[in-house]
Formats: sequence, C-alpha cells, structure tokens
Amino acid sequence: MSKSAANVDFAIQRTLISLSSEIISRTLLNLDWRGLLTCRLVCKALRSRVDENPAAQYIIELAVTGMEDGTQSQLTAASKLALLKERNACWEALKWGETRDLPLLQGDIIWELCGGVFAQSRLPGALRLYRLPSRYRNIPPSSWKIPLLSDTKDFTMDPAQDLLVLIDKPVLIPTHNDTKSKIRIQIHLRSMTTGRVHPSVIDTVRVINHDLDMRSTQMDLSLQVSGDLLGVLFVGHGNNAPELAVWNWKTGALVLTRSSREIATFVFLTSHLLLVGTVMNEFEVTEPRLFVVDVSKPSTNKVTLTADYVCAFGFPSFDLVVSPIAILIRSDPSPEWMPNPEAHVPFSIARGHRLFLITTWIEEKRNKASYDLFAPADIILSHVAALPRRAGRHVIKWDEWGPTGTRFLKSPPHSHVWTGYVFGSKFVSLVTSPKATTGRQSQTLEVWDFNQLAMKRAATLGFEKENVRHVYDATIVKDKVFVETIRTSLPYSVTTRTLPSPRSPEEPTFTDAMCSEDTIFLVNQSDRRHLRVLPF
Repeated sequence: MSKSAANVDFAIQRTLISLSSEIISRTLLNLDWRGLLTCRLVCKALRSRVDENPAAQYIIELAVTGMEDGTQSQLTAASKLALLKERNACWEALKWGETRDLPLLQGDIIWELCGGVFAQSRLPGALRLYRLPSRYRNIPPSSWKIPLLSDTKDFTMDPAQDLLVLIDKPVLIPTHNDTKSKIRIQIHLRSMTTGRVHPSVIDTVRVINHDLDMRSTQMDLSLQVSGDLLGVLFVGHGNNAPELAVWNWKTGALVLTRSSREIATFVFLTSHLLLVGTVMNEFEVTEPRLFVVDVSKPSTNKVTLTADYVCAFGFPSFDLVVSPIAILIRSDPSPEWMPNPEAHVPFSIARGHRLFLITTWIEEKRNKASYDLFAPADIILSHVAALPRRAGRHVIKWDEWGPTGTRFLKSPPHSHVWTGYVFGSKFVSLVTSPKATTGRQSQTLEVWDFNQLAMKRAATLGFEKENVRHVYDATIVKDKVFVETIRTSLPYSVTTRTLPSPRSPEEPTFTDAMCSEDTIFLVNQSDRRHLRVLPF
C-alpha cells in the first residue's frame, strides 16, 4: 500500500470514530455479522465499539449458533444475548432442566414431532398433543386433545401455522375394467388447536381429493408441510409405482406430480425446490441419488422423476452384487419454518440452518447394512446455485461435492421408527455399551453438531471441553460393498453425557433418542411406556 493510500485509510478511520457513540451504534446495527467482524479488524477503537455493544454481540452470537432474532419479543438485545449464551452453554454441557415423562399410547400408534409439539393417536381415537416447554425461550408446557375423523390413516402438522393435515384411509374406486381401478385419497386441512377447518383454506376447498393409479389400498405415506405447500409421497404395496404430489394447501391447487418406481423419499430443500431420494435407477440397479426438483412452475401433468429435474447428486458407487433396500432423508424443520408469532420467543432456529441425514440400507450376500450421509443444506444449495443457466438434468458427481462437503459413515445408533433424530444442524444418538460386570448397560447420549461457524470459532479460540470432541480428521470407509474407498471430511463436534443407570427394575430402559429445538427425547421402543422429555 502506498503512503498516500495509507493516509486516506487513516483519515477515514479518524472520521468514523470521531462520530458520536449513538451514530456509531446505529451504523453498526445496520451491518450483518460478517460486517461486524470486519469492523473489529479495522482498529482497536472499532473493536471496542463492537465488543461493548450488546446488540452487535447479539447479532454475532445468533449467526454463530445458527439462530435468528424473534422480532415479536419485547426483551432488550442485552437480555436476549444473556439468554442465548446461557442456552448455548447448557447445550454444550448437555445440562437440561427438570425432566418429565409423557405416557405413550399402547399398541400401534401414529405420531408426529414438529415445532416443539409432540402428537400421538391410537386409531380410531382422539389426537393428543403436547406443547413442550422451554425455559430460555419462555414457552410453558401445555396439552390438549382434538377429535380425529374415524377414517384417518395418517397426519402431519405445522404449529407455526396452526395447521393439522389429516389423510383418510385410501378407498378403492372400482370401474367396469378392474385394470383401470383407482385409489381415492381425501386430505383434510384443520386447525391444530380447534380441530375445525383451517381458516386460511378457501371456502371452496375444504377437502382435497386425489386419485392414484394404484390397485391396492395398502400403502405407506410420507407427509411434509413447508409454508403454503403440502407434499405427500404415496408408496403402494405390491407392483405399484410410488407417486409424489405437492399442493398449495390454502387453495387446493395441485402443483406437481411425479410417478416413478425409483422414488423412495423426499423433503423440501427450499420454498421452491424438492430433494427426492432414490436407491436404484430406472433399470433397478443400485445407484442412490438425490434429485432436485423445481416446484415453482405449477403443472398438473404427471411425469416420471427423471423426465424433469434440475440436477442430481451422485453417491459413492456400490458393488454390482449389492441389492438396494431403502433410502430415507431426514431434516427438520422445513425451510419455511418460523415460530408462531403469538409465542413471542426471543430467538429461534435460523431458516436455512439445516442438516440432511440420508440413510441408505443395502443387502449383500444376505448381510444387511446401513450408511449415513450428513450433508448441510448450504453445501447442496451452493452446487445448485453454481449450475449453468438452463442446465436441466445435470448430474453432480460424488467427487465434485461429497468428499469435502459431507460426512459418510456406517450408521451410528438411531431408530428406523422414531425418526426425529435431526433438528437444525444437530443429530442425536443414544449409544448403549455392552453389559458391564454389574449386569447393567451404560448409556451415553451423543449430540453431533455440523454447525460450521461454531466449528470455526472453536478452532480460533482453542475451545476444549472434557465432554466435547471436535472432529476434523477424515472419515475413511473401506467396506467391500463399495467400488472405491470413501473419504469425507466435513468438520463436526460431538458432545456427550453418560446417563445414570436405572435405580430399579421398574424404571424404563431407553433405546432411542430424538431432538427438537429445545428438547431431547428418550424413547422406550420396546414397550412404549414413556417418552422422557429433557428440556432446555
């Protein structure tokens, strides 16, 4: 830098710091976290102004922890900052508040965990809902019941929109030619709090009717809400191709339909993009892929998955003798998720701060195994954004996105039934050790966090705690079911806490763990007597 340029920079710094404290504070608060961190590097005076300004520190802390401000809260920035730091410290230590047990219904139940609400029902019967507490976000516990329709098969919900989606049992619509029989589905859009028709649904659409080209009423459903959109995947038993349909639930308008034998799972990637998982290709060869499908241009034409998509993300190549079993994508919350404004929470999970956990089950010579791929949303979206214009049906090879942007490994312990084990950038697992000499098993709760800003701060500050491990070394998978060795290196942290052993035979032994924004859950899967709630 020339002497004249240095003099100009120095003059600018002197002019800026000579302004009144109020003007400097207002100026700082117009910056995002990146701008604030840059200001700290300019000079000591600006560093002090940033470090001593609670509102500026609150902006930085929100970004580093993957949260966003609750604009409806009446608390000051200083109060919010104190609450946020205390909450983060409790998560880092896995120091939860007073535990409570929720009774789980016996037998076959349908259940959902979304937006801090747990709901369950043993059909036919009422839906029991529990709003889970949060000390740091000032959410009191509550519970209520609403009646369900007698023919209800499954449901989902969105507490932020007070939305309850009910799907009736499929009904066979016979025709004069049995080969052309259809299955009719009815979808009801209700209020979570009252059970009545949702007030945002237009009067002409109280029920969404949808016909499927299937011959059997036996099917599995996967449902997800994201803002105004409702997505449902229908997977029929027998020789029926799965069908994925997306509606605007407020108007009842059908936005998209895809029908292909390879469709196995889906989630919303953004407000206008779907992430669809397949475990085999159209030739029934094991080839897991993640397809990105655009829903921003509504169309009622039913086409195959591979006929129209934005791009597809490749997986590591399996050996030809490997048989596919299943694939499942888990991510929570949806990309359009926002807390209910009536809750007045001080902060909440940032939109876009999401982790996708893709589990693939395979079989090789009668041996079954599952593998997990951890992929942050921003990694996937960065590759989508980098696509050339009009580059439809582009395939992004595994070597282009997987090795540095993900973690791929043999599945750690998590349930295939109680699948709420991911929230935001966190994954929770309950690890049970073999029985010790005392005859009792030791159980350790693990929280994996793929928050990259938090990892960078920990590395910068030399953050070390006895119960926290930061993983930077690559994970190497050399299993013979793959064609080549797989190496992935996305950094993450693991926070652990050993659970106390049961004090009596009557106390339940928990088998699985789930998590939400303010809560960890322990599940007794064997007899479903309790769901233990560990609130933060």
